[in-house]
Amino acid sequence: MGLLDSLRKRRAVKELELHRWANHAALMETAAGLSVAVVQCHDDTWQFVERHASRRDHWRSPDPAPMSDRQDSMVEVRLSGPQLAIAIEALAIVADIPFMRGHYTAESRAIATRLYVEIRDVLKQYDAGEPGVAIPAIVLDDQIGTAPTGGGR
Repeated sequence: MGLLDSLRKRRAVKELELHRWANHAALMETAAGLSVAVVQCHDDTWQFVERHASRRDHWRSPDPAPMSDRQDSMVEVRLSGPQLAIAIEALAIVADIPFMRGHYTAESRAIATRLYVEIRDVLKQYDAGEPGVAIPAIVLDDQIGTAPTGGGR
């Protein structure tokens, strides 16, 4: 590979990272504009989010509420838009999203990536042009056939 090819490849990588960063920034702006988002997940999963988000400036810990219709330690957490934006940023860092470059373990990156993707996919459905449209719950539960309706898969 010649010098010109190497420079082209580096430029393409930088452009891809800039595109990803722009998408991430847009996702954070969407989240920050919400009044409330509901996250439903296992208590251990919420503790993971809490542990990493609590290191960020402006984090205020919400109180997870046990989901009374579930017997498997599922909790529901109501987050303000700013709290969700902080959680997204913390997850992106742990997930080692290319523009973040963290230093976490493989299992932490896997958990953070899964959470980040689920939050992103629900927020991408949100149409900011229609005020008052309810955001579906962000459900982090891949148990096929047992998850409540919402954003989960």
